[in-house]
Amino acid sequence: MDLHTYEILYRIEETHWWHAARRQIVLDWIRHRYADRADLTILDAGCGTGLLLHELSSLGAVEGVDISEEALDYCRQRGLMNVRRADVNQLPFAAGSFDVVTALDVLEHLDDDGGALREWRRVLKPGGRVFLFVPAHRWLWSLQDEVSHHHRRYTDRSLRRVIETSGLEVERQSYVSTFLLPVIFLGRQWLKVRLRFQAVQTENDLHPKWSNGILRRIFQSEIPVLRRMNMPFGASLVSVAGKPA
Repeated sequence: MDLHTYEILYRIEETHWWHAARRQIVLDWIRHRYADRADLTILDAGCGTGLLLHELSSLGAVEGVDISEEALDYCRQRGLMNVRRADVNQLPFAAGSFDVVTALDVLEHLDDDGGALREWRRVLKPGGRVFLFVPAHRWLWSLQDEVSHHHRRYTDRSLRRVIETSGLEVERQSYVSTFLLPVIFLGRQWLKVRLRFQAVQTENDLHPKWSNGILRRIFQSEIPVLRRMNMPFGASLVSVAGKPA
């Protein structure tokens, strides 16, 4: 990502509606599968500035890796010392080291997404799981994809295909950010017009401050729905895939 993106992420990710709700969705999926566990070994691949890593620590022993030294410096500012610089396609861990690998909005950054999934499969214990969160639909491509240096956005079919080709088995997969999809789509069309007249570095600050809590509540309202059913469309995808035991 562009270097200024990490500073923005560190500043806003605890309270920003998108980042906060995204973390809660993934944490809910993990806790549902590991109820009352506090002994898991967890790797956050592409840990960014570390807030998810901090919240995962209640579930067991956590490690974080990121390719950016600046991102890791922000992790250390949070008091996280269990982080190291590494390529997520070449992890410095032995095979079968982790119960869980998380990768939130990481896969779309990589030239070789299938290679990364094979590497994450390698470091998983038999029966372990990887939890993924990725952006959906090329027609939602926007400024944030550009500044984050994304290579692709996924569909349910394309994500499922790359997961299964890596040797992992999709346990469950769903679109998310369904309720806000019309708002996101219209907002990105408006942004394309705005960019003709004004330089903008990030989408994270474009919504009015008063709307942040409303957007967060709407996004998080999908959590109980996702406990019962998959969403048929949305701006992102969440997936859990297992390594055969």
